[in-house]
Amino acid sequence: MNDRIQNTSLLAGLSLLVFTAATFAVTALLFLVHVEITAANLFIALAVTAAFVWFAAKAYFPDHRPLYFGISFITASALFFIFLAVSGSFYDLSYDGQTYHQEGILRMADGWNPFYQTLGEQGVPYAIWIDHYAKAGETTAAALYAVTGHIELSKVFNFLLIAGSFFLSFAALAACLPKKRGLAAIFALLLACNPVSIYQSLSFYVDGQLGSLLICLVALSVLIYIRYNHYLIAAYSFCMMLTINNKFTAIAYVGIMCIGLVAALYITQKHGLLKKMLIAMTASTIIAVAILGFNPYVTNTMKYHNPFYPLAGEDAKDVVAAFTPTSFMTMNRFEEAAVSYFSQSEGNSTKRDATTLKLPFTFSMEELKYYGIPDTAIGGFGPLFSGVLVLSLLILIMAFLFNIPRTVVVLGLLVILFASVFINYAAWWARYVPHLWLLPFIIALLGFSFEERKVIRGVSWLMVAVLFVNVAMVSYSYFDLQSESNKALKGQLQALKQAAQPVTAHFSYAFSNKNRLKEYGIEYTEVKEEPKCDTKMELIDSGTFVCTR
Repeated sequence: MNDRIQNTSLLAGLSLLVFTAATFAVTALLFLVHVEITAANLFIALAVTAAFVWFAAKAYFPDHRPLYFGISFITASALFFIFLAVSGSFYDLSYDGQTYHQEGILRMADGWNPFYQTLGEQGVPYAIWIDHYAKAGETTAAALYAVTGHIELSKVFNFLLIAGSFFLSFAALAACLPKKRGLAAIFALLLACNPVSIYQSLSFYVDGQLGSLLICLVALSVLIYIRYNHYLIAAYSFCMMLTINNKFTAIAYVGIMCIGLVAALYITQKHGLLKKMLIAMTASTIIAVAILGFNPYVTNTMKYHNPFYPLAGEDAKDVVAAFTPTSFMTMNRFEEAAVSYFSQSEGNSTKRDATTLKLPFTFSMEELKYYGIPDTAIGGFGPLFSGVLVLSLLILIMAFLFNIPRTVVVLGLLVILFASVFINYAAWWARYVPHLWLLPFIIALLGFSFEERKVIRGVSWLMVAVLFVNVAMVSYSYFDLQSESNKALKGQLQALKQAAQPVTAHFSYAFSNKNRLKEYGIEYTEVKEEPKCDTKMELIDSGTFVCTR
C-alpha cells in the first residue's frame, strides 16, 4: 500500500511537471517554425503529458496501469481546475507582473513571435526586458491565455508547480524514509510551500516557479539515484529544459545541481547510470539553450555577443544595485545574506540605508505586511527563518559530535547547495535564490537520522514546528493582503463599468491594464499624461488613473 501511495504521488507530480514543460516546449518549437500561439498548443501539450504518464504508469503499476493512471491524472486535472478558479479570482497587483510580464504574455498571444521579432523596434514599453529575458513562464501563460481569453487564469502554473514539487518531494522522501511516511508528507508540504513560491503565487513573477522547479529537480535526482528508469531521466530532462528557460540565473543553479548528482554517482561507482545522466544532461542543456531557448540565448548572442544581455556584457544593467541597502556596500555576499536573513523583514526600496537586526524567533506585526508583496527584499524566507537557521546550526553541531562521517556527507550536500546559492551575488534577496529554502530540510533529515538520540530529534521536531508556523504566517499575510487589495480594486472596476462610457485612462507604468479594462467591459480613451478632473480615480496598486464623465 505504501508503494502505491508513493508511486501514485510520483505519477501525479510527473503529470503536473510534464504538462507545464510540454506547454512551453510545444510553443517554443512552433515559434521556431514560424507558427504563432493558438489554443491548439495547450491541447498538444496535454496529449503529450497523457501519453508520457500512461507509459510511465506501466513501469510502476504493470498490473493496474489504467487504474493508477486514472487516479494520478484525475488528481492532477482536479488540481488544475481548482487552482484555475483561485488564479482567476485574483488580479496580479505586482509591479513587474503588470508591466513586462503581462505585456509579454499579451504580445505572444496576439501573434508576436519572440524568436524572429523584436518589440523594441516597435517602441513597445519595457521591450528590453520582454525581448531579451528568458521567458518560459510567460510562454506557458500565453498558451493558456490563448484558450481562456482571461489572462489572470494563466497564473495557474504557479500553483501547478507548487503542487508538482509536493508530489515529487513526497515520492523522493518516501523512498528515503520508507517507514516514516508521515514525516515525508510533512517535509514535502513544507518544501513545496517555499515562502517565495507562496508570495508570488498570485502574480506573474517567475522566481517562485524557479523555486518549485529546483525542488522538483532535486527530488528527481534523489529518485534517479535510488531507483532510476527511463521515465525519471526523461522527466529530469523536461525539468532541466523548463528551468533553464525560466531565468538566466537558472543555468548556473541547474549546472551546479547536475554536478552534485554526477559527483554522487561517481563516488558511489554507479558508472552505468552516470553515463546515461551525462548524456541526458548534455542533450537537455543543448536543446534548452539552442532550440527551446533560441530566444533569448541565441538571439542575444547573435545581436549582442552575450546570451545574458542586458544583464551581462557591455552596457550591462544591474537590476539589484538600486535596491541594495547602502550598508551592504562594505560587505561580501556571505555577510549580506547573513545580515538580511537575521534582520526585520522589509520590502524592496531604493531608499534603504541599513537593515535592522532582530533576535531570532521574534517578529513584529509590521513585518508581516511585507509578505503581502511578491518581492520581499530583507528576511524574504519568513519572519522566523533566522530562528530556523539557529536551530539548523545547533543540529549540525550535535550531529558532528555524535557521528562525524554521517555529518560530513551532509556537509557535502550543503556545499553543493551553498555553491548554487552564492554563485549569485544577490543571495541576500530571497527571490533570487529561492532554493536556499532547502537548507533546513537537509539538516532536519540529518537530525532525524539519529534514532537513538532524543535531544537532536527533539530539536529537529522543534525546527519543523517553527517552519510550519513560519509558512503559515507568510501564507496568511499574503493571501489576506491580496484579498483586501483585490476586493478594493474590483469595487473600483465595478464603479467604472457602471459609469458613462468611455472613461479617460492614463496607464502610467501598467500598460497591460488596458487588457484588464477590456476584460471587465470598460471602454476607455487613453491619454498620455495623468488626467486632471474632479472624478479622478487611481486604481489600487495598478498605476492607472481614470476619470469618468
